[in-house]
Amino acid sequence: MNIEKYKDIFLDRDGVINEVVIRNGSISSPRSFKEFKLKKDIKNFVKKFENKNFYVVTNQPDISRNLLCLDELQKMHQIIIEELGIKNISFCPHTDEQDCECRKPKPGMITSYIDEFNLVREKCLMIGDTEKDILAAKNAKISSVLIKTHYNAQLPEINFINSLKDLS
Repeated sequence: MNIEKYKDIFLDRDGVINEVVIRNGSISSPRSFKEFKLKKDIKNFVKKFENKNFYVVTNQPDISRNLLCLDELQKMHQIIIEELGIKNISFCPHTDEQDCECRKPKPGMITSYIDEFNLVREKCLMIGDTEKDILAAKNAKISSVLIKTHYNAQLPEINFINSLKDLS
């Protein structure tokens, strides 16, 4: 996939920017700064496309579940700011049951940036690793691509890439 036509790139956090954590056989987000590890290809990707605008949109329901404190989340996001130079980071602290407008697959975080920065939807791309990321993009009426993983390979009719290196 060629991303040259896109000016604004939305990135999911867990699974795209940083490694996911496996807890009791399930995919999970880091709950402490110690667990937060950037993925190997993210620095090169952001550097390669430094002419693009990057936005992080991430569901962080462990905040509502009292499994992640805001201080730890801020430390993780500080690494994204310092190491990757991405300053626009939004997170949804809610669970599915709270039915907020910001939690993906709803488009709230994406549309907030589109409205705030007057972005052109046709020039926006969402890169994610779950169906919720793709649905959020669809609901925001922007393009999307999914990084193929062992936990999403069964999704039909999705634009997959094997890694960020596949985006030229």
